[in-house]
Amino acid sequence: MVPVSIKLYTSAITVIISLLLSGCNLEPAYHRPETTLPASWSYKDSPAEGVNTQALSGPFFSDSKLQQLIKLTIENNKDLELAALNLKKSGVQHGVDNLSWLPGINLTAEKSAAHEPAGIFESVITSPVTYHQYDVKLVSASWEVDFWGRLRSLREASLNDYLSAAAGSRSLKISLIEQVVSAYLKYINDREDMAIACQKLKNTLQLRHMQQQAFSAGGLTKNTLMDADNAVNDAQSALLQTKLQAQQDINLLQLLVGAPLPDSLFNVSLDHNWTFPLLKAGTPSAVLLKRPDIIAAEYQLKAANARIGAARAAFFPSISLTAEGGSSTAAMSQLLSGGTAYWSFVPTITLPVFDGGKNQGNLSLAELNNKIEIVNYQKTIKQAFREVSDALAGQSSLNRLFIQTAKLYDTGKEQYRMAEKTRDAGQISNEDLLIKNNDLLTLRKQMFDVRFKYLIQSVKLFSVIGGDNAI
Repeated sequence: MVPVSIKLYTSAITVIISLLLSGCNLEPAYHRPETTLPASWSYKDSPAEGVNTQALSGPFFSDSKLQQLIKLTIENNKDLELAALNLKKSGVQHGVDNLSWLPGINLTAEKSAAHEPAGIFESVITSPVTYHQYDVKLVSASWEVDFWGRLRSLREASLNDYLSAAAGSRSLKISLIEQVVSAYLKYINDREDMAIACQKLKNTLQLRHMQQQAFSAGGLTKNTLMDADNAVNDAQSALLQTKLQAQQDINLLQLLVGAPLPDSLFNVSLDHNWTFPLLKAGTPSAVLLKRPDIIAAEYQLKAANARIGAARAAFFPSISLTAEGGSSTAAMSQLLSGGTAYWSFVPTITLPVFDGGKNQGNLSLAELNNKIEIVNYQKTIKQAFREVSDALAGQSSLNRLFIQTAKLYDTGKEQYRMAEKTRDAGQISNEDLLIKNNDLLTLRKQMFDVRFKYLIQSVKLFSVIGGDNAI
């Protein structure tokens, strides 16, 4: 057995030397594509008190109710659960691909038996013979020497595919958080709309009652009373539509969260002190590089770049090694005893001579895919820049619009208080006061609608800057 071991060791050394020599890399040198963008956002109406998102510390959503809502969503949302399983699947696949270059080593045991009848040769008289052969392969290995870096390029591509999937999973989580917070604020706004619509309906019914009395006394025409009936119908329809919208929005919110929603989440109104970071003018556009969709696009580009190396390596000879060693005998009792050992070592070189243009086609396809990923990466960055620019402009414009509508509402409240004193002095009727109250409710709804849009635009900033460190 000693000579066999020495020969096996010699073969192993030969393999190691071959592996050490396999240092060729046919991948193109990777360079991040150039993308022409302004160095920073400089929207002239951006608030001076905004923050540079690169310096943003702590969670983006600091409100306790929003943190509770986000926690429930991350724990229960089925889309996130499915994304996590797919990412795990991608990780397992990468592990399989990463081990493809290692030799497969097997241990096998075989028995062969054959019987030959008598007289099967013309020149020699033979008797019946039965053969038995026992073989044990202690080592049976076969692998490809990655001299041109083909397998290494495929492993590199597989790794970048996995990292791209991980970035995509994070992108999904960020998008989902934006959706669930927006849906939550939408439902809070719906409740404000329902309260306003309900109060308007009460006022309109009181006006209808007063006008009915005036009509009965002969003080109003039938046409005026019919207008009052139409106003009641309109107020009832508005309330029903608002209730329907609220029910649809709470259904969407429950679907996004994936779990029952505690009542404590809803003991809050839209005029709560919701605080979100503002994006400061002058923030470097390089902040986009932390967005997971851009990260995923770059990993896809790196994977395409690596596959060019694998396609190029297909033009060169492939070197594979097969090694076997074990014991072979005609009697089972003599297995693994002295004199029964055998070994074999078979190097094979395969040189592509004619493949009908398949290798050239695969290389052309890999190069085209690489160009596609370059364009996709540049497009993703430009789209991200536009989204941040829109968020920057939206925050500023809606904030100023909200300040204006809030002033109008404050003015309307003061005018209503004055109207109450005028009514108490007998200078205007209760009917006039109810009309002024409906006007005040209209101003309140306009203010809340603008505030809701401003809050949604602020939540949008969470996704366009790539989330926060808490995600």
